[in-house]
Amino acid sequence: MGHGKWFSTLLGAVPFIMVFVLWSAVTYGGLVQPFFLPTPTALARGLWFLFAERSFASDIAISIERVLTGFVIAVVLAIPLGIAVGLSRKMEAIIEPIVGFIRYTPTPALIPLFILWFGIGETEKVIVIAQSVFFQLVLMVANAVASTPKELIESARTLGAGRGQIVYRVILPFVKPRIYDDLRISVGWAWSALMAAEIVGASSGIGLVVIEAQRLLRTPNVMGGILVIGIIGLITDITMRNLYPVFFPWAPKLKAHA
Repeated sequence: MGHGKWFSTLLGAVPFIMVFVLWSAVTYGGLVQPFFLPTPTALARGLWFLFAERSFASDIAISIERVLTGFVIAVVLAIPLGIAVGLSRKMEAIIEPIVGFIRYTPTPALIPLFILWFGIGETEKVIVIAQSVFFQLVLMVANAVASTPKELIESARTLGAGRGQIVYRVILPFVKPRIYDDLRISVGWAWSALMAAEIVGASSGIGLVVIEAQRLLRTPNVMGGILVIGIIGLITDITMRNLYPVFFPWAPKLKAHA
């Protein structure tokens, strides 16, 4: 790791250190009641309890599996449809209005309907996650395809390329890095939807652990669950960012806009 990389890593750690110092000051100093904001020590004890007594590792694994399953389903369906919408004005006219309508509907508002249709088992939770990603991703992929520079397309036509060659040799290579970045952003939506799905009718998962702790007024356990989700999300984001230059060494550097 070069000096620039180390410096960026240290800068990224500064906000976390500042938050920890402020958190310690207000909690250990008694400025906030432990019920509302526990001390770092209490949070550590809460996490220990979750892993030692609550089998929290199993709940984490179940939640990760749900997120991955729903996310993969959404990606497999959304990317081809998004490419089609980006390439065809007719497809855009047909698909974009309904996609725009559904993507502005809050996921929690759809959960009662999904429960009526699919019950409260794994299928319902996976569908909640998939739909929260699918409609957003369709439009993001379509926008990426539509943003392909006209100069590239016209140059390919001048060289005698047909429509299929332009799509596979020009447009797709150009938009792959952007689609990858869209996927990195979409993972966060999947986790947000998971929490909503697990709070209603779940028998396992991080969301269930958090809501049970809230009902029992165990604030450290609530914060522990939230902390674990944040750590998983951060690891996922860092991993995907580091893989970007491996997959797309020719593409511009990935910007941290998510």
